[in-house]
Amino acid sequence: MGTGVESRKFEAEVQQLLDLMIHSLYSHREIFLRELISNASDALDRLRHEALTRPELQAAGDPFILLEVDPGLRVLRVVDDGIGMTREELVENLGTIARSGTKQFARALREQAAAAEGGDGGPGPVTIGQFGVGFYSSFMVADQITVETRRAGSEVGCAWRSEGAAEYTLEDFPDADPGTCVSLHLREEADGESFDEFLQPMRLVELVKKYSDFVEYPVVMDRRHFEGHDELETMTIEGDREVVVLNSRRPIWARPKADVTEEEYARFYQHLAHDWNAPLETIHFRAEGVTEYAALLYLPGQRPFDLFDADRERSHVSLYVRRVFVMANCEELMPPWLRFVRGVVDARDLPLNVSREILQQNRALHQIRDRLVKKVLDALARMLADDRERYAKFWTAFGAVLKEGLVVDAERRDALADLLLCATTAGDEPTTLAEYVERMPEGQEAVYCLRGTDRATAASSPHLEALRARGHEVLLFLDPVDEWVLQQLSTYRELPLRVVNEGTLELGSEASQSEREDREREFRPLLEALEARLGDHVESVRFGGRLAESPAVLVAPEGTPGPAMRRMMRETRGADVPEPRQILELNPDHALVARLRALAEEDPAHPRLQDLADLLLGQALLAEGAPLPDPARFARLVTALMVSADAGPSADADSPGAAGDGDASAEA
Repeated sequence: MGTGVESRKFEAEVQQLLDLMIHSLYSHREIFLRELISNASDALDRLRHEALTRPELQAAGDPFILLEVDPGLRVLRVVDDGIGMTREELVENLGTIARSGTKQFARALREQAAAAEGGDGGPGPVTIGQFGVGFYSSFMVADQITVETRRAGSEVGCAWRSEGAAEYTLEDFPDADPGTCVSLHLREEADGESFDEFLQPMRLVELVKKYSDFVEYPVVMDRRHFEGHDELETMTIEGDREVVVLNSRRPIWARPKADVTEEEYARFYQHLAHDWNAPLETIHFRAEGVTEYAALLYLPGQRPFDLFDADRERSHVSLYVRRVFVMANCEELMPPWLRFVRGVVDARDLPLNVSREILQQNRALHQIRDRLVKKVLDALARMLADDRERYAKFWTAFGAVLKEGLVVDAERRDALADLLLCATTAGDEPTTLAEYVERMPEGQEAVYCLRGTDRATAASSPHLEALRARGHEVLLFLDPVDEWVLQQLSTYRELPLRVVNEGTLELGSEASQSEREDREREFRPLLEALEARLGDHVESVRFGGRLAESPAVLVAPEGTPGPAMRRMMRETRGADVPEPRQILELNPDHALVARLRALAEEDPAHPRLQDLADLLLGQALLAEGAPLPDPARFARLVTALMVSADAGPSADADSPGAAGDGDASAEA
């Protein structure tokens, strides 16, 4: 890394991002102050954390975050005496955005701007914090930003400057104080938009109260800006400088629930999660006894864009010990299948100087985790029982993630099963497993489930015909994770879960099953002829009891990996995973099967039988939304069938089809 003065170009994506933010988010410009204060608070946390093992880094006085305004120069400064940055860290943190959210954020802004130009208001406000680009929000209000910083323990400072265009400059700054000073040169009034409000002390007080009131460190401004406001809290910094404290600082989780309003809970959630929306549910409690701690957890109302990003944090609960920050995104406090939960835990009895490895083995921490998980599941169970509409909103956003717990957490599988909402053939509204069991007709001995990819295809599946005819409801499992869910959740209230589109499904009596076996022996020439023709695509051909109207359906052998599992295997192994061969199950009572039998008995290699076998397979594949092995041939066969049907009774039943593939006879 070089020294002295140098100019560098931003990444191309950052240039696009800056331009979009400057021109598309003026209505949310005030958010920049929250982001800068949050960054300053993080820097103070990091310094305090490092000082636990390096006492020489400990600051002489109490930490603070200072706001300075200079109306004459149109400059607003945010100053902290935190960890600071080296030259290399400045480049890494401010010169690039090496995060997966950049493209999504830029695309969302473009879509919002385009919708706004169309006059329909667009899809609603896009929030900066959701995308992890908080520092860059400052360019919404500033036409030039200077960052002066010196890393704690370093003798050399550095300055970073940019006008939000294509490049930025770096230079050594020997006089920099430890910590960071971010100076914003505010834009001049343009197109009726004024930025003077961010130079007004009382407006800054309002914004700090709104967004950063619970930041642990005092956010302060010089006392001279508040003449006549003697009611404000003051403190002294840097020896004799009197400043006004703008935030309350007392952590909201340390206050009794009765003393906290819904608005305060919502504001803290917005500060914590960088989300403009209010939380869907708030869980606030204090545990006493052997392990004492306070916890404040939130269930978001909307799914974040990176919920399924494997590179993102697997927990969003921060750990404090006696109000001293220990760890953000503490995976030991919340399992990955609850990664949508936001919150903080402040414990009294965990040692401050523990390493991450010791934390993972700490018994008290495991006890806290178990209690947090139980509290979340209890809250969801109450929501399901008391406010179905609100729970349905939660399930739409996070149900697929909660299902991961069914796969990996055997201890809580029963509790999670009670929280499932499943699409059903009984109506448009999803149902729980308990409600399904209550509706089961007398004599039904299993919970019937169908694994699919979308509701429309699953609801029209031939696999449901015989079940519908008998009045049985079927649950539709449509998420990719359901392949694993149905493997692990084998029973519910001692009733087996039966996947109707795999394995053998017996719905009739023993006598009807015996009759079907007799008919299989009687139709053996047909079954063998179809297996010979379709052997590259199907494992076997048999009769079954699933069908009432359709002539055939494809059935997965028991334990066959589904599409999601095969995709995962391809990605993890880096090699192609062949499509499994399925079982072609025929309806023994269908007229087409009787006609096919006649052809097979006449000549198992008859061209018409081969053509009709290909059509039968294609029809079964299309019914389950699967691709055809040879779409062009299937189209020719269908064309030939239509031509033959159009020719009427005088057409020669044995003549070849118009497409040259043999005659898909209208007789069949």
